[in-house]
Amino acid sequence: MALIPDEGNTPLLRGVMTALALCVLALFQGAPRRLAYTLTPDAVVIRRILNQPRLPYAGLSACRTSGVLGIRTFGTGMPGYLSGHFTLSHDGQGVSRVLAAASAGQGGVLLHSGDAHYFLTPADPQAFLAELARRGTGVAI
Repeated sequence: MALIPDEGNTPLLRGVMTALALCVLALFQGAPRRLAYTLTPDAVVIRRILNQPRLPYAGLSACRTSGVLGIRTFGTGMPGYLSGHFTLSHDGQGVSRVLAAASAGQGGVLLHSGDAHYFLTPADPQAFLAELARRGTGVAI
């Protein structure tokens, strides 16, 4: 609401502020998506705006989750882009904190690597899990 001008401002200032708000909105809508998952020969690479964690298939496990992302504890939460540390609720596997790299807050896949749980939302979760299993990852169905 910071970009909505007060009534006491001049019409020119209101027009400039409204145009600026529309430009920022257009920039976010037209920007290329910065979230992707790539399956390389040896690892899952999660591409986010700021970094690209690599999760080697060795020691990686994966499963579907009925969990829903909850409170963002550190990260970015915008429509279509959820990245960072989140709580996870309603997960039947006892996972309560995740590193999200998702486009939605539910319907995801959990990857467990080392001490971290990753919440991803691939377009086709079943195909994603099947490909992970084919590459040697432990997949729970």
